[in-house]
Amino acid sequence: MNDLTASGAIDKPNRLFLLLRRGPTTWVPSVCLLFLLGAFSIAWIGPLLGTGDPESMYPTYAFSSPSVQHPMGNDYLGRSVLARVVFALRVSLVLSAVSAMLAALAGTFAGITVGYVKGWADEIVMRFMDILFAFPSILVAILIATVLGPGLYSVVVIIFVISLPSFTRMVRGPTLSVCETEYVTAAKSVGAARPRIIFRHVLPNVMAPILVQFSYALSVALIIEGSLSFLGLGVQPPQPSLGSLLLDGKKYMELAPWMVLFPGVILALAVVSINVFGDWLRDYFDPRLRDSRLQ
Repeated sequence: MNDLTASGAIDKPNRLFLLLRRGPTTWVPSVCLLFLLGAFSIAWIGPLLGTGDPESMYPTYAFSSPSVQHPMGNDYLGRSVLARVVFALRVSLVLSAVSAMLAALAGTFAGITVGYVKGWADEIVMRFMDILFAFPSILVAILIATVLGPGLYSVVVIIFVISLPSFTRMVRGPTLSVCETEYVTAAKSVGAARPRIIFRHVLPNVMAPILVQFSYALSVALIIEGSLSFLGLGVQPPQPSLGSLLLDGKKYMELAPWMVLFPGVILALAVVSINVFGDWLRDYFDPRLRDSRLQ
């Protein structure tokens, strides 16, 4: 048995596999994970469960309070708030997930590349990210929405631009540390190609912070989408999103508070659940704690 095997470097268990196999160890992250899974499931299969058509109007039910037939009540046109919330949840989750995923892919590529090659490329890219960081997010969002116009495409671009610097800076730091390790130096000394080193040795060792950052970016994306739609710069009627439902309901808060209550509570629970589960991921991958948890 060689020294590497004896030290456990080769037989070290895959942490991501253990994470998925063992799951959260406390009930709070477990509840948050179940809520998120349920939210995604209902958003996609809700119409099959009988939540109804979000655009069907029932004038006789206008401003009706929650009932057995319409558990979340009806809006000013008699539309089912439940049906609109289910469809809006799908729109908001898809927009946020796609935008955060695009930012994660681009930020990971940029962070690993500049962290590996260093030099002038590192300086140029990171100074550009510093410029993006210097502007308040709301100003960037208003500028992009003004140039591109309100709509789904604008929301994706805004979330992408706002989330990109965080991913790039976060990935670059661990990449600089990994590139100084012995196994990367050994791979370079034997003439391994740069893509092979990056994808085989660098990327697997920075996946943990990427997962944590993605959870944070997803919650931020939900907030940004809701804020933009509430301001009228995001998803446009008649297509509902959680933010646009809040915009519609704020005019009738005294007459029909359920029009604001249910979309607002669901949006808040989604953001809190993502943040709590992201905090658990961060604690799980903390190098000061994870070794004891993997034993």
